[in-house]
Amino acid sequence: MKNQKPNTSKPHGAPRIKLVVSDLDGTLLNPDHKVTSRTVSAVRQLLEHGVQFMIASGRHYQDVYLIAQRLGVEMELITSNGARVHDRHGHILIENHIPRELVEQVLAVSEGFEIHRNLYQQDLWLVEEPHEELLAIHDQSGFEYRLTEFAETDLSLIDKIYFTADHEILVPLEKALKARFKEQLSITFTSPEYLEIMNYGVSKGQALQTVLDRKGILPEETVAFGDGMNDKEMLQLVGHGVVMDNATDAVKQAVGNAEFAEANSEDGVARYIEERILPTLI
Repeated sequence: MKNQKPNTSKPHGAPRIKLVVSDLDGTLLNPDHKVTSRTVSAVRQLLEHGVQFMIASGRHYQDVYLIAQRLGVEMELITSNGARVHDRHGHILIENHIPRELVEQVLAVSEGFEIHRNLYQQDLWLVEEPHEELLAIHDQSGFEYRLTEFAETDLSLIDKIYFTADHEILVPLEKALKARFKEQLSITFTSPEYLEIMNYGVSKGQALQTVLDRKGILPEETVAFGDGMNDKEMLQLVGHGVVMDNATDAVKQAVGNAEFAEANSEDGVARYIEERILPTLI
């Protein structure tokens, strides 16, 4: 779904953009899961014009923090799909854990599926077995998992559970989890190969609203970029929800009145900033 080049003039009376928020994988990062020099330049130009920037990701805080360092920008960070929010100094503003008994029950339901199971527990990423492709995705930050036995692990203070496998394997697992935990947990696909579970009510949108309230910034003064179903609430919240061209049709249809950016393989976020946002700030 390619969008035609838009009119970049600012409508009379339209709110000035004060904050830009971006997802990482499939959005700010290219298909090699790296930040390009063009993206770094575009983000820094925003700051030069007085517009704040922040990241909202399903990734772990330790991972996202190191990527933010590469951008060279101090910012608030929404991580684990909104289960954690840190201020620009690294202090925790929000931490919403999954109750221990629910973690145990989710792991029991997922037994027998041919999946790779992952837990985010405060500053740790825990797995039961190696997964070299997952490590490769995180090579820009250097964040690594710790091998452990879930049956012998204290399952308290878990921020997020996620499963990775082929989509056709994850669909019946999602169905089983939603049938049992629909009113107890937030369950979402971040991409066809990643199914993620957080505590009930947790979302990037909920976390972003908290940040906006603290900053005194209105949703209509905010631009958000995303490509996954875990971005839906955030994209629906803001005045300018921008869906990446590489997003699935389900995401594009879920966000009413969405705007569109070129694919992450085409530096879509940087191009949108250069062509749509910066001209309105001059």
